[in-house]
Amino acid sequence: MLKSKLILEDEFAWSLPSVGSGLDEPEWCKLKYIGGTDISFLKEDPSTACAAVVVLNADTLEVVHEEFNVVRLQVPYIPGFLAFREVLCIFGRAIVFIEKLLSFNQ
Repeated sequence: MLKSKLILEDEFAWSLPSVGSGLDEPEWCKLKYIGGTDISFLKEDPSTACAAVVVLNADTLEVVHEEFNVVRLQVPYIPGFLAFREVLCIFGRAIVFIEKLLSFNQ
């Protein structure tokens, strides 16, 4: 079932300008930001972790936004199922960022 939902190509056209290409691409298709997420657990207490969402400027690779939160996970560790344990923490940070972004742009 999941295999049928696999997306192999972006649905949005974006590009990175090549150095010295001199091509004028429309502003709307240039990649402007790169986002990443991670979660790191305390060695002393594997149910305590720091969830993070960081956004970089695609041209300069400078951090333009970051969200961090120390969380306590209630879901037990099961090998092979890390994503299910971590997704709520990461998703929560991403939602905070999106809400801030939307309120900033209004």
